[in-house]
This record gives sequence, C-alpha cells and structure tokens, in this order.
Amino acid sequence: MRGARPPSNTLQKGARMERYTLEYHEAYRKEQDEKAKKEEEANRERTEKESARRVWLADGGREANFEKEWPKLRDEGRRQRVIDADRRARELQRSSTTSRI
Repeated sequence: MRGARPPSNTLQKGARMERYTLEYHEAYRKEQDEKAKKEEEANRERTEKESARRVWLADGGREANFEKEWPKLRDEGRRQRVIDADRRARELQRSSTTSRI
C-alpha cells in the first residue's frame, strides 16, 4: 500500500526513540562540556602554580617551602583577582555614567 501511514504505535515508538536520542545526546554533550571545563581549570591551576614556582625559585626560595606555602599563595592570588575585578567593574561603571550638570 503506497502512501499508507504506519500504525500509530510505530509512530509513537519513533517519537520515543527520537526523544531518547536527543536526551542521550544532550546528556552526553553536557558531560563532555563539564569534562572539558574541569580539564581547563586543572590546566589553568597547573600553569598558575608553575609560574609562581618559577618566580619563587628565581627569588631564592626553596622548592620545599614553596610546596608548603602554595595553598596560601593560591588563595591570596584568588583574593587579589576578585578585588581587582571588582575595582575594574566599579571604574567601568563610573566611566559609563553620564554626569548631570
């Protein structure tokens, strides 16, 4: 039979399969995005640590002392980045407002 529609349960199966495939793809994509984000964060932290280690050693510090101090240095660097970002945001906000004369 040409042009005949398949039974409705076949259409329902197809719709379920398509929905399952889309849901599976979305879950897989989300998982891959999260994995990439974690890898990017790990790479950033490794780079940050290695850069700080080079500066520490160049300044005459010892490797063992650096490893002991690294958590404090990392936290201080994070705190400073937050302060700097806040300062830049405030400066941008001040520069973008129009003066009322």
